[in-house]
Amino acid sequence: MSETARVCAVVVTFNRKQLLGGALAALSRQTRPLDDIIVIDNASTDGTDELLRREFPTIRTLRLPENIGGAGGFAAGMKWAYDAGFDWFWIMDDDVEALPEALEELLNHRHLSDFLHLRKRGVGKLESWEGIWDLHRLELRMYPREFSFENGKPWICINYGNFEGALIHRRIVDRIGLPDVRYFMWSDDSIYGYLASFHTNVLYINHVGFERLLPPRHKLERMGVYLLFRNRFLNFEHLTKTGIRISKATFWVDLLREMIWCLRRPEGRQWTLIKAMLAGARDGSQGRFGRPSWL
Repeated sequence: MSETARVCAVVVTFNRKQLLGGALAALSRQTRPLDDIIVIDNASTDGTDELLRREFPTIRTLRLPENIGGAGGFAAGMKWAYDAGFDWFWIMDDDVEALPEALEELLNHRHLSDFLHLRKRGVGKLESWEGIWDLHRLELRMYPREFSFENGKPWICINYGNFEGALIHRRIVDRIGLPDVRYFMWSDDSIYGYLASFHTNVLYINHVGFERLLPPRHKLERMGVYLLFRNRFLNFEHLTKTGIRISKATFWVDLLREMIWCLRRPEGRQWTLIKAMLAGARDGSQGRFGRPSWL
């Protein structure tokens, strides 16, 4: 492949200006310099626009008129980079910082894949991200450990994606389009990687390239519960379109199992979360996607 491949970083942010500053500073320290950076501001209200004008005046910004979620932000940013003629889109949230050699390492593997990921270090430990789409239950299942890397593999092929640092070639957009904005958040990247896996080897490389700045969320929250149940209907739509056979009855049984799992958690019995489960299932079954109505 050409050594002159042009790379644009696409950073999506919403009301996290302190983290955004660190993420952008990390991009400026890459051993393989970026050709451009665009920040997609999801209508932040915390002074993000002022921060960008004051501290990063040379970085392009696309400020959206309303918060359309990570899915909408990534779709808007990838479209901008695609229309601008870039070869590769390096997409990420504002809560991860790329280590200096991250882009160089990704590009070193570009002859193998049009969709590449590096490992991440979370708060205090490496994250485990090896897994597989369970096509019987239409959900992504992660392994407890990264067994392939523990046994010496330099990289593995996966059938899912993650928008926290993925490097994606424009050919993927040619073949499957942009991320589905209807997700708003959560699962949009997983399903995008699954669809891309029909056209390229989606790679996960045994090299730590990112630091995550926020600890993982373990407690159930209203937004997460709502999207967990609602977006399963979008997963069903996308996966069955690729030929996966699963009946709607089986789908609903698995949805009920997920509800029971949530209810068994201590916080899952809060009335607010029970209503979020029911609202997610209702809206998903009725095709109500995109930005949740209460935002």
